[in-house]
Amino acid sequence: MVKIFKSEWHQVEKRNSFELDLDILEEIYPDATNKELKAKLKGIEDGVIEVSDVIDDAHNEGVDIDWDHEYDDWWTDRKGGYEITYDTTDKS
Repeated sequence: MVKIFKSEWHQVEKRNSFELDLDILEEIYPDATNKELKAKLKGIEDGVIEVSDVIDDAHNEGVDIDWDHEYDDWWTDRKGGYEITYDTTDKS
């Protein structure tokens, strides 16, 4: 007898959010003027400035981003978003 294990590899999107405002931008960019901060906020809103760059800058400045949980979205067979593998080794 051989015990066979079926693994379903699902993907999940965990969505979080936070509201970026001028006060937080000022913490991230303490040397920027109010005009520069407003321009940066507008650039982020318009997609001209990469959000990932701002998040990296916040991390580098030691600014904590307080993320709020929005939802988890599991990719299941309804979306075709999983793979099945079979193995004979118990990995638990």
